[in-house]
Amino acid sequence: LHGSPLLYGGTIIPVALLFFTSLQPFYDGISVGALTRVSLDNYRVLLGPGDFRDSVVNTLILGAATATIVTPFTTLCAWLVVRRVPGAALLDQLATLPLVFPALILSVAFLDVFVNMPVPLYGTLISVIIASAVRYMPFGMRYSYTGALQIHPDLEGAATIAGASRGMLFGRIVMPLLAGSLVSAWLVVFLLSVQVVALPLLLVGPGSEVMAVTLFELWQNGQVTELAAMGVVWIALMTVVSSMFYVLTRNQQFAA
Repeated sequence: LHGSPLLYGGTIIPVALLFFTSLQPFYDGISVGALTRVSLDNYRVLLGPGDFRDSVVNTLILGAATATIVTPFTTLCAWLVVRRVPGAALLDQLATLPLVFPALILSVAFLDVFVNMPVPLYGTLISVIIASAVRYMPFGMRYSYTGALQIHPDLEGAATIAGASRGMLFGRIVMPLLAGSLVSAWLVVFLLSVQVVALPLLLVGPGSEVMAVTLFELWQNGQVTELAAMGVVWIALMTVVSSMFYVLTRNQQFAA
């Protein structure tokens, strides 16, 4: 179905309807009367100071922080697993373990942990970042593991003979060779962490709302047109981010 009208229609038509809804003061279907009510009022409200702008900033911080935490940690774990370092198999199992738990169950577990901690983390953006980093560690692990498999041990052996330490070997040889996998892992973790609802739903508090939770609240409150406008802006932003990283990853693959 790649490139078929059915595939494009299944993407373009829902987005077009979402955009049309975002231009309405209230939604009552597509009609001639609806065309006369088209305005950008919903976008003016959303782009002004308020909860929407804060949600966008919080979500970008969440995605970037989660991906930045997960990517280097899983890269180190994957390299240790590929080189069969003693105890590395346990790291692999622990990094993959979050896949067993549904996001909502994991959220309840972290809720109990953060509520009972002496440090007041519950309701902060840090608590959501920690939970998201644990949740999406398996995805970073798989991308890093695939990349680490492509590095021949003889290359590292030659560096060791030349006097390179373990830290220098990993930082100056392994990491640059894994650049394409690292970018892909960072992008995947970023995109996954910014769109999930179940995980941050129980952990956010005043001032730490993220886009997914804000969209859910608008739907619950019946604010359909504001919800559509927020969805259009978020789709546009995520499309730009995905395109930038796609181009970057593609260039690195060609360079390799």
